[in-house]
Amino acid sequence: MTLACTVSLTSTLVARADDVQDQKRQADKRIAALGQQLEGTNAKLAGAYVNLERTKAALPGAQQRLANAQATVTRAESAQAKAEDTERQALAAEATARAHNEDVAQKLAVAKANEARATEQLSKTESQLSSSQDALDAYAADVFQGAGTESQFGLVFGAGTPQEFADRIIMADTASNVASDTVDSLATMHADNVSTRSYLTSVRGEIAELKRQAELALQNAEAAAAAATQAKEQAIIARQNAETARTNAETAKSQLDKLKAQQSAFAKDLQAQKASEQSDLAAARAEAARLNAILVERARQARLAEQRRKAKLEAERQAKIRAEQKKAAEARKKGQNYTPKVPPPVVADPTPSNFLSRPAGGPTTSGFGMRWHPVLQKWMLHDGLDWGIACGTPVYAAAPGDVVRAGWRPSGWGNQVVIDHGMHRGVDLVTTYNHLSSIVKWGGHVNRGQLLGYSGTTGYSTGCHLHFGVYEDGTPVNPNKWL
Repeated sequence: MTLACTVSLTSTLVARADDVQDQKRQADKRIAALGQQLEGTNAKLAGAYVNLERTKAALPGAQQRLANAQATVTRAESAQAKAEDTERQALAAEATARAHNEDVAQKLAVAKANEARATEQLSKTESQLSSSQDALDAYAADVFQGAGTESQFGLVFGAGTPQEFADRIIMADTASNVASDTVDSLATMHADNVSTRSYLTSVRGEIAELKRQAELALQNAEAAAAAATQAKEQAIIARQNAETARTNAETAKSQLDKLKAQQSAFAKDLQAQKASEQSDLAAARAEAARLNAILVERARQARLAEQRRKAKLEAERQAKIRAEQKKAAEARKKGQNYTPKVPPPVVADPTPSNFLSRPAGGPTTSGFGMRWHPVLQKWMLHDGLDWGIACGTPVYAAAPGDVVRAGWRPSGWGNQVVIDHGMHRGVDLVTTYNHLSSIVKWGGHVNRGQLLGYSGTTGYSTGCHLHFGVYEDGTPVNPNKWL
């Protein structure tokens, strides 16, 4: 059940971690797209918003790391407690095993001492038994086998007087008593000898059993000592792991607290920058209005010039027609045949749809049209095309024309070049090149493909790119219409 719970907890943590990783990947994509959404926004406001969004995106991961670290602490502390309990049990088992080993060793020593004493007693008894037996054998031989007066019988019956006989009888009785005592002593010593041998056999059996027990007790003590050493090492590792887990948890909490503090600071900064952005947008609108007024006036003048040009061409055409008609009339008077040459009518501007060349190569990172401003919470027109190119990339004129203005613009465009290409397809066509890092063409006429400057990220820009704008009579249109 413990294993199942552990597997379940681990699976849950892994699932949560995967979910957090998915959230982070989505947040990273969203933050990467903010650079396009915030293009044309005050850099400080854009930076504050991106910073805030980054902390928001980082918070779930930090919270998950803290949760994982705390779960690891719980598991590590539980493992530490179990390891320390195992260590205590192992030490107790070792102490018990060693005590048992010492007890068996003590009993074995006592049994060996008893064996030595019994062996010594048996040897002594056998020696005494042998001596007494020799003495008794000598006495019997003396009584029954002695020659003449040397035997006990000869000693008694060889008396010369009654008193001497009586004395000899007393002496023989005394010797008989001594022999009887010796026989009794021999019987006792023999019985003791048998008992001692039986005891010795028992002691030796006990010693053999105690030796077996001693070997087993020693093995158990050594095994217990090894287990105790292993348990101690595991307890040390468990304590180290728990300490590391606690340190990691403290670090994760510190990181989370830092992120929360940063988020709070970025939120305050964002509010301050939003207030500033309103005034910046007002200035940008005023600047855009000034540019629009300039372009509208240029368009009016260009249209008047185009009307005068067309009127002049039409007048010249009519004059040619009248001249041809006069030639035909004079030829008829002379009887000649003359077909007048009619000049073609003045036609509309034959400018092709792909009149403009691309001013720089690179992928389109943001198209023309309305887009949602995530900070100001409103739709705003992105009035051009953004091409993702590195800072310092050459930027060229999209078509022949005259530089209307070039330089730094406070409206957020940074370094900007504006070129009027004149009347084409009935409108005054103007192109703009924005956020340049530097400008090389400050005025005068330019040819198609002539170097204007180098791309950058000046003004309200969140990264290196070129913002290319196209205007018809002062009104921004989709550049793809002309490219």
